[in-house]
Amino acid sequence: MTNDLSEHTYLIHKLAPFVEKPEFSRLLYDATKDLGNEKRFLLKMEMKRLSKPCIRSIDLRTRVNSRCQLISFQGIKHYLHKPAIELFEDLVERYGIYTFGVYESVLNLAEHEFNQNAGTMTSTEDVVQEHRKSNSEKYIVSNHQLLNYAHRSEERMNYVVLVEIFLHNKQSLFASTVDISPSGLKIKLKDPDELDMVDAFTPVNIVFRGFQTDSGVTKESIEYKVLGISREGEQARVHLCRDLKSGPTVFNNYVNKLIKTHKRKYKVNLDNTVLALDDKIHEQAFASTTPSLSIFVDTKDPTTPTAKLACVNGTNKEIMDYWLDEDDEQYIGFMLNPARLAGMIANSSSETSIWVYAFTHIKNGKVYFYSATSDELEGEPKLKSVFLSYASRKVSWRVYKLVCTDIDPKAAYVPSAMPTGINRKIDRLNRPLTPRLESKLKNIKHMISVTDVTHLVAQQCYQKINLDRDKVKQLAVFGHPRNKPPEPVLSFRFKQEELRKETRYKLRTAVKLENYDTHITGVSEDCSVSGLKIELDSPFEQRINSRVSISFPALQKKTTQFVLEDLKYRVKHINYDQLVLHLEAISEQELSVAEKFFTLLIDNNRDKLKTLTNEESVPGMGHALRCLQARYSPQLCTYMQKQSRGYFPISTTMQPIRASWLNLLKHDMPATKMNTGWLFQDKHKSNAFIRDALRILRIEHRPVQAEIYVAFDPNEPDYEKAIVAQWERELATHRSKLQFIKTARARGEFYAFSVHISRSNRPDTSFLEQEMAYITRYAIHKAKQLEEKMWDISGQIYLTDITQEAIYRYHLNE
Repeated sequence: MTNDLSEHTYLIHKLAPFVEKPEFSRLLYDATKDLGNEKRFLLKMEMKRLSKPCIRSIDLRTRVNSRCQLISFQGIKHYLHKPAIELFEDLVERYGIYTFGVYESVLNLAEHEFNQNAGTMTSTEDVVQEHRKSNSEKYIVSNHQLLNYAHRSEERMNYVVLVEIFLHNKQSLFASTVDISPSGLKIKLKDPDELDMVDAFTPVNIVFRGFQTDSGVTKESIEYKVLGISREGEQARVHLCRDLKSGPTVFNNYVNKLIKTHKRKYKVNLDNTVLALDDKIHEQAFASTTPSLSIFVDTKDPTTPTAKLACVNGTNKEIMDYWLDEDDEQYIGFMLNPARLAGMIANSSSETSIWVYAFTHIKNGKVYFYSATSDELEGEPKLKSVFLSYASRKVSWRVYKLVCTDIDPKAAYVPSAMPTGINRKIDRLNRPLTPRLESKLKNIKHMISVTDVTHLVAQQCYQKINLDRDKVKQLAVFGHPRNKPPEPVLSFRFKQEELRKETRYKLRTAVKLENYDTHITGVSEDCSVSGLKIELDSPFEQRINSRVSISFPALQKKTTQFVLEDLKYRVKHINYDQLVLHLEAISEQELSVAEKFFTLLIDNNRDKLKTLTNEESVPGMGHALRCLQARYSPQLCTYMQKQSRGYFPISTTMQPIRASWLNLLKHDMPATKMNTGWLFQDKHKSNAFIRDALRILRIEHRPVQAEIYVAFDPNEPDYEKAIVAQWERELATHRSKLQFIKTARARGEFYAFSVHISRSNRPDTSFLEQEMAYITRYAIHKAKQLEEKMWDISGQIYLTDITQEAIYRYHLNE
């Protein structure tokens, strides 16, 4: 708002909601009789601005001291505290929609609170906690293995009853149960000092002294086996199991009836299900954004391993797309040829990885692919510099890191954590793989993780190599012959919840898009009665929920019944390069012109329009590959959450691998913990890299990629002193980067990483609904905590070790 209107702020906000109403002119005139026409005109323009629809998200978590909660309105999510929610709801009711007036009023409220509480925004509790924690401890998080939870065959009820344990040496101990199932038991001893008398994997007899006397089992001696002992706080728990077939029938019946009758009262033990749901939340975030492409290798013929299947998401799909020719035929098998695969498989148990350098050449409209590994280039010393110099000068230059992992195809079966028999939906989740799916997977024994680590810094290094153009033609030895195409690799996409409520039909026709001063041409890809997907010729610079006008010039020539111009749609999704839009028709009480037209078009052409479906060639294959990827991917992922003082890591996931660079994260750490503090060594700077990247990702969809260089002294016990990390921009020149590497190697160890930072996608609640419903039934507070965690993951940081490549590009391996 301009300064000369500031004295009329109250009037502006009072009248702005009435701008679109017939009485607005009268109200404005009555309220501004004493003002001149010029001032009245400015007030009117300001009111019109405030009444315009707004699509900006409001996040007060870093602006106010009170706890904020997530609310959603018209598909836009906001984090607001209680006073802001009340103001938001009141203003939305007055304006009728979410406008700039609502947006600015809520922010003004937060700013007013901040000014009133200046210097006291941090609560006493937070101050105490901050003093208790060192900077490093904020970044120490637990590490988990994805899909590493146990499946329970029975429901286990929390139940306390007195028991007497008879050991093999005739001694007896008294204990109380913690939970019970027909074949399992968890107990705690009355006297913890007697714990040494219990040996793991030994048989014991238990008499349930606390059962009702009329149960008939208070004197029955039931044989159990000690499975193990676990610590829970200051106490220990003893875990036992028994064979249902060997136990007395009266005891089996009594326990089954006890659980069935009282599980609502005493609550089912949910520890396993809570862990499983937490695991699935992390797996879903990982699967939807991981930059590494997982390709599965068939070794039916061990002499010629073949890349067969790929698990694809919106991020790593670019790797597959790079290997498409002019006819959209897939040739990623050129890079993963049998010779390279055989070499990787032979070394799959070690830390080794291979680096592939690739480029394409277009001639007479045809695409020719070239690639070479670092080892292959070393085998052609006369052509090595020619290849790297020439290839790095091309726009199509790519560098890939390939890691091979041995896998067990049976690991594709991942049942839920809940036992079979609760309901049909859970039973369906627990079904084993179909015979057809098993037969397709039985020869899949290896997974190749392909990561695109192409980066301008490295490309510039290779471009400095002198190019001998007389030898360029000799690079044909690295070309892949088009007359010997590899077997195609079948892609199975990461499937999120299907948000379309209507059947989609393939429809390719010219479209024109208008939005304010923007005019873009393009073509439609598919349509439904209320939806439309279009591909544009130039990027769409506006945001999600923007209103656009669509015209169909080609279709208009075929109909006089409808005017197919200026049809109103709302943008529901924009892809990363801003060229593909998903639109939804805007309608009020009745169908819009667009909906009426497409209803008639679809009804009259059902035999001609091809239906688009998400059906897989082998049902269940996409989910099976996703499970294999989660269980075997060597990728380290750090999950970020936005808190009151910025972005902080909350956990990491990674499968057990052998890698020297893990010492950075595990230096002086317990086995299940990782210290990510070195990634945030610039946190005190105004342009802290990860913080800025996550802020950018709230607007831009495309992942942020950068390189980080790390010097590590393993002999220094102080973590803060042992590790020095520098982002590439902090080492502004190649000379400074080279000097950093040399100094790090001279004093200790050097590591370099390609860092991909992605924004979290919208969680697919249908994928998690059975576990969530089961937890809600018995512990709604735990379900709410997990749901908040699911929505609070703001982004993921993926680390790819590129130390070898960094040393190679600076010729330090010679």
